[in-house]
Amino acid sequence: MKKILLVILLIVCSLFTLSAARNDRADGFGIGLSAGYPVAGLALKYGMGDSRFVSTVGYNYYNNFAVEAGFQYDLSHSNSNRSPLYLNIGITGTANFNPEFNFFSINVPLGLSYYFYNAPIELFFKLAPGIRIFSGNTVEPDFGTAIGILFYVN
Repeated sequence: MKKILLVILLIVCSLFTLSAARNDRADGFGIGLSAGYPVAGLALKYGMGDSRFVSTVGYNYYNNFAVEAGFQYDLSHSNSNRSPLYLNIGITGTANFNPEFNFFSINVPLGLSYYFYNAPIELFFKLAPGIRIFSGNTVEPDFGTAIGILFYVN
């Protein structure tokens, strides 16, 4: 058991040293946690320059399985203490999976992403106004917000 734990620890430490040399936003695959609405759970991002594919898989506040997926674009950034803070905008769709399939939402998240200087870690916050479409073709305003953390593995 101790050997397995040591191997896992060495792998995680090597991931930090591979990505820690850059002082800009992390590109590649990021995995972490997101807490908020419309979905809270496992957060995933794949970054390529100014663009990112984003996804969250987990539960919503109605205690149902939900999936959020979309696209994000970095508008601008500001360097604070040599660590970049990025303003981003995107579009996401969220599906709520319960026995009745209550609603689907389309949101336009506006967020901030903070990337650490010495580690491939991103802290993010987003506000996401949008619309919610119910199964009976009823439409109403929707508003989401989330905060989370991601670790980039490459």
